[in-house]
Amino acid sequence: MAKTIFKVLGAVVALLAVALLGLGLYGNSKLNEVVDAPLPPIVAATDPAAVKRGEFLFRAVCEDCHRQDGQDSSGRVSGGYMKGVPSIVGRVYSSNLTSDKQAGIGAMSDGELARSIRYGIKRDGHRAVIMASYAMSDEDLAALMGFMRSDHPLFAPYEKPHPKNEISPTGRVAMALALGTVPLDRPASGLKAPPKGPTVEYGEYLARGVYECVNCHTPGIIPSKVNGSKAFTGGFKYSETSTSTVYSTNLTFHATGLGGWTQEQFADAMREGVTPAGYVMRSPMRRFRGMDDVEAEALYRFLQSLPHVDKATPQGSAHRVKASQEGGPEQLFASLGCGSCHAEGAKFRGLLKKSVGKSPQDVARWIRNPEAIMPGTQMPTYSELLDETQALSLAGWVQQQAALIP
Repeated sequence: MAKTIFKVLGAVVALLAVALLGLGLYGNSKLNEVVDAPLPPIVAATDPAAVKRGEFLFRAVCEDCHRQDGQDSSGRVSGGYMKGVPSIVGRVYSSNLTSDKQAGIGAMSDGELARSIRYGIKRDGHRAVIMASYAMSDEDLAALMGFMRSDHPLFAPYEKPHPKNEISPTGRVAMALALGTVPLDRPASGLKAPPKGPTVEYGEYLARGVYECVNCHTPGIIPSKVNGSKAFTGGFKYSETSTSTVYSTNLTFHATGLGGWTQEQFADAMREGVTPAGYVMRSPMRRFRGMDDVEAEALYRFLQSLPHVDKATPQGSAHRVKASQEGGPEQLFASLGCGSCHAEGAKFRGLLKKSVGKSPQDVARWIRNPEAIMPGTQMPTYSELLDETQALSLAGWVQQQAALIP
């Protein structure tokens, strides 16, 4: 009997090994495959209003991944090693989006650039790793491209190429699941957004086609998940650093999600990065600084319209911080959630060095209201949580720490 059990177990293990090997080989073939995706006939917008819209879209959905701390001290979107990708997947580098013609997008045609955004296909025809594909309208896509073609300092040429992605065997299995059904059935042109207004329809367009809320706030890696029953219920696992994890929040209006949030509280959280309960929203959740009242209400109405799903997402190992005004500067740094971006080993640790040489008053002003200094910044707004004296104390401590960074 025991021998029979061992034989069965051995057969199961062998089958699993073969299946994993097959998935790995399939994932590798998907990474190496040249995809026959159309070149959308979308032309980068030049109208100032459209380019301004494009800047908001870029900062909302592109900048965070393509501006990796430690790669380029000038702050350009030169891409680089993505620390947030679990090491078990391998080493993944985001693309250089500067205007350099060799390492960046300077030599790409508008069609090639549009294809990379709409389908997640690189200039050489291969699939981009990790890169989402966006179902935004032709108008929004043209606006986004218009900003990317602008002379904004973010896109100043950066000629240094990045190493090739190093995908592990586990990563290849993940790619087999994630890349096998990338949506290539979108039309090359003709995508239109619903009329802009505080409606469920426009909110759904934003949540699915523009901001990709559904992708991050749905568990799993298979693209078809976005149309399943778990869409928007949270639970997607992120690696904030090599040792900490974050799970995305349930966005339905059950008590375990956004239940009880008012429209004003929702808008403030989206723009400023602090929840109604005073918790600082953790990376990789972005701040949608330029979101206007119409978009905020539309998103709110759409999320309210979803089934209210009882699902408490895991806490994760990354500390969830409730903003507190108590304690000295070191305690404030911890309690305000600064460490999630600027602690040793965190993604934006190196940005603290920019405080060196500035007056403590200037750094304090930045801490309290960064949006007034750099519109669109992902830095949370702390003016309601810190008075000027506390901000000045924190600024001095940050400068001391920054001076010690190599």
